[in-house]
Amino acid sequence: MLEPVASTGANVAQSIFDLAGTGAQLAAMLTGAFFASAGGFFVAWLLDRLQRKRQERSIALVCLDLLTGLAVVINLAKGSLARGDPYGPFTLRLLRRAQRDLDVYERNRERIADIDDAPLRAEIYQCMARYVLAVDGVLAETELIAKLDDDIADACAVNDTDKLEDLTRQRQQRDQRRSASFSFLMETLAATEPLSAKLRKLSKSAPSAVSDIVARNIPPTSPPPSSE
Repeated sequence: MLEPVASTGANVAQSIFDLAGTGAQLAAMLTGAFFASAGGFFVAWLLDRLQRKRQERSIALVCLDLLTGLAVVINLAKGSLARGDPYGPFTLRLLRRAQRDLDVYERNRERIADIDDAPLRAEIYQCMARYVLAVDGVLAETELIAKLDDDIADACAVNDTDKLEDLTRQRQQRDQRRSASFSFLMETLAATEPLSAKLRKLSKSAPSAVSDIVARNIPPTSPPPSSE
């Protein structure tokens, strides 16, 4: 009569061991799934971070190249003011070249959001906005002055003294505004070196001041010929 009881106890003990083994297997499966998911998330996070860093460096290089190019062109325009007509064709071509460089910035402006440093983004926006306002101001005032010159010539042809005085006064005001815009352009250029240094650090570029780059790319002005 005792044998069935012993057999039942052995079966219960075997069931407990089977349940323990199944639980260990389940725990091992859950642990493996957890580490696999964690590893996948970590790899995805790491790849995303590396991609963002590449994008950040890329747009920093674009902005740095634009600032350097603008510095060279604007310094050439500054030098051309002292030769012949201050705002003649050569100076205007240089300023239009600067305007095309600024158009490149406008096409890439959304990419600046890839830069994590919010104050640096604000500095870029402010610097480029100043450049755009200054260059557009010089070119716009030059076009208006050209139209005024034509109107002045017409007034002189008909000997309209009152209109001539009014047009001459308007031209003087426009010329002052154009000079103020160019002065603002030079002030903006002088203030870009700290921003360029930050962009060089972000893009891991070789340390080199914009003024040094400009000096290497602009030939020295030859001295005027001697009168002797």
